[in-house]
Amino acid sequence: MKPSVLVAMSKRIPRPPPAALQLGRSGSSTSRWIAARDRPDHEFETSTCVLSHRRMHSTSALPRAPPPRPMYTPFAPSPSTEALHPQPLPRSINPSFALLLLTIPHPPSSWPAKLDFASPLLGLASRALKAKGVVVNAVWDGVGSSAEFDLPEEGEEVYPARLYWPDGTSHAFNKFSKGTIMSREMKELLGRKVDKEKALSPGDGQTSGEGQQWEVLVCTHGNRDCRCGDTGGEVVRALRADIEKRGLQEKVSVREVAHVGGHKYAANAIVLPSLDMMSNLTSEHVPHFLSWIIDGRDKADDMWQHWRGRYGLSEVEQAGVWGGVAWAHGEEKRAEDKAVKAGSVAQTSPAEKVGIRFKTYEGLVREVRAGVGETLLEVGKREGLPAIEGVCGGKLECATCHVYIPSSAPIPEPSEEELDVLGYALAYRDGESRLGCQIKVTKELAEWAAKSGQEGLIGLPRF
Repeated sequence: MKPSVLVAMSKRIPRPPPAALQLGRSGSSTSRWIAARDRPDHEFETSTCVLSHRRMHSTSALPRAPPPRPMYTPFAPSPSTEALHPQPLPRSINPSFALLLLTIPHPPSSWPAKLDFASPLLGLASRALKAKGVVVNAVWDGVGSSAEFDLPEEGEEVYPARLYWPDGTSHAFNKFSKGTIMSREMKELLGRKVDKEKALSPGDGQTSGEGQQWEVLVCTHGNRDCRCGDTGGEVVRALRADIEKRGLQEKVSVREVAHVGGHKYAANAIVLPSLDMMSNLTSEHVPHFLSWIIDGRDKADDMWQHWRGRYGLSEVEQAGVWGGVAWAHGEEKRAEDKAVKAGSVAQTSPAEKVGIRFKTYEGLVREVRAGVGETLLEVGKREGLPAIEGVCGGKLECATCHVYIPSSAPIPEPSEEELDVLGYALAYRDGESRLGCQIKVTKELAEWAAKSGQEGLIGLPRF
């Protein structure tokens, strides 16, 4: 019997929760799901995604069934809610130093939801270089068409790669392997000084000169989120058609990139060599988008409304770039507020401090002082608590702030988005696993921690 296919059109089609997500804080999990299903706010927004239930491999020590992940299937396009009403953009992505792209011979249709689990080289590079501020991702340039993500039968993974900086420079690796990650060559490259004047230029300061070439990397990682597969795929096809129509093959090329974050802003694209992240794109934007790229990215051009940030810069530096163009769009105050917030110079009343207790995997109990309103992720990173990383910056795009909280704790029920991401948590515990970025410190939580003895401890996983 063929797997059922759910087509999400005008309403969300409810589905029973997988076992891994039946958190059971009160009453039966099934009855709570049915109650949630019947709530009006549990309905889908209009979507063009075709969802197919897939079996994923759990990384937990305990066998469980992770939540079904969206799988992209070609479908007749129609306007989505996101396209008609695009989400406001944050104007900054996670701070970084550089962007490393590995060119893999596997098309996006073969990419699993977590590509770094399928590729040991990609996973190792991501973990090792993250501390150096390097974002690692994979791209497909149209070469290779295997239906499955197959690793080499003999030897290790070796791919072409390129390291990019925000000042427009880059370095090519003809054969990037595990040995490259800790090589002297890589160490020297990570110590490179970036030309800040070019890196912070809103216009084409990084990309001036005769014979300049651009690349557009569109996220089409449909198995991670079907919005990227649907809308991203449409944008790729429109870009290639318009490039051919205008005879720009020698100036602009298009490749497909794996998960870049921000599914709700799909389609997302990275412009090289400037490292600008552009979001809320549709196929209708393509002619204007191409002209904006090759004509110097004028600061007064409305295409800047799709700018979400730039790789290789801090949050403060990205706020500065946006501030250089925001005046042209009547957003001076917003840009100023963003810069103040990013620079941590805003004068605010100090939050009330309360005590929160954590228990490490080894059994060590640590009591820390936390401000009311802070998230457990923020507390954990400030206090240097083990196993709390928050790689995505608390944007619900990873499970590296995973914690264990007993069901008796006075905290809100997890959102559907949190439940989805919890499917990737290592050593998941039914009824206890939560994401620290979604739990805020409250007086009630502190009182619970103080009165509940051993039960009032927030557990930290091993990894």
